[in-house]
Amino acid sequence: MRTLIRITAALATVVLASSALGLSGVAHAAKNPTLVVTELPAQVRLIPGESILLSLSTNRTTGYTWTTKVKGTKKAIKVFEGAYSAPASADGMVGVPGTTVWSIEALRRGTAVVDIIETSPGGEVGKVSKLTIIVMKR
Repeated sequence: MRTLIRITAALATVVLASSALGLSGVAHAAKNPTLVVTELPAQVRLIPGESILLSLSTNRTTGYTWTTKVKGTKKAIKVFEGAYSAPASADGMVGVPGTTVWSIEALRRGTAVVDIIETSPGGEVGKVSKLTIIVMKR
């Protein structure tokens, strides 16, 4: 019974987090994501048809950008283009970070690794973070 309560509480946290992040404006975002990932590196297991949201803090005023590259079983998942959202309440402050959110959908069995690549304003590749997605059969 305690495990069920913990799972229910965790799901409620994900729903609240997705509401707080303002994910309604994310292009192609799943209506009911299975999970919202906010820290990398991470590993998730999904079944075909499930989706997750990857949400990372982004400060556009620095000129740094995020890009994604899928390795492994590329056809196991679909990564939709990231959508940037400004902070809900910046009170006119310049340089306050917002959030970039990617919707990722599990399509078929396999293991894919999504590299999240940080690029400087000068084009130099910086930090590369990894999200491993294992898509299991139904």
